[in-house]
Amino acid sequence: MKRTFLALLAGLVIAPSAYAAAAYWTGKQEMVQSVTGQMVWRCEYNYNGQMVYFLFKTSCPSSVEVE
Repeated sequence: MKRTFLALLAGLVIAPSAYAAAAYWTGKQEMVQSVTGQMVWRCEYNYNGQMVYFLFKTSCPSSVEVE
């Protein structure tokens, strides 16, 4: 039992810690000017009940990966 626990613990320490989840597009978008002067889409996404925004050159994808 003790050896199994230590092996599990070692696996958790070695495993990568990055965790990715999805944010889903709310359907809201607007054309804005970026800091470089380009016109881009500012897209609103719902991530666990919070609104987050991403900029895209062409269109808003239905979901984006968030870490």
